[in-house]
Amino acid sequence: MFKYISKNEIDTNKFAKAISKYIDNGTLISLNGEMGAGKTTFTKMFADALNIQNYVTSPTFSLVNSYNGDKELNHLDLYRIEDESEVESIDIDTYYYPDGITLVEWAERASSYLPKYYIEIKINKVGDTQREFVIEGKNKLENKLIERLEKDENIKY
Repeated sequence: MFKYISKNEIDTNKFAKAISKYIDNGTLISLNGEMGAGKTTFTKMFADALNIQNYVTSPTFSLVNSYNGDKELNHLDLYRIEDESEVESIDIDTYYYPDGITLVEWAERASSYLPKYYIEIKINKVGDTQREFVIEGKNKLENKLIERLEKDENIKY
């Protein structure tokens, strides 16, 4: 298990940049947390680390936004779906088995469509500006990322 405490957006940005260095094309990242935990903020910072020049917004109504930078980034927000089968209307396999990287907010709303291996980052709001990021290490992708993050000097205190 890996935990990172972000005291503010500067720390969150450091964490997003660190993760972006270690994520390969074809990876899906599930961002879980309550409303206002910082899922979209993290995504904006992750996109910035990939040199994406577009303004990143939450695709709450369109379900998916795609961006190009150093790598392709697909950003899904499944908050508004009522039945998980609704994701079929957006050709979900394109995003769940991407050529680039896919970040999904509220992925648990379409859990039966998730690939076998993906990275889940839980974001816990622990104060007005503090966030706790947790990666449990439930599969080989998560364990590989944890191993790299534990060695990353840019996110050490």
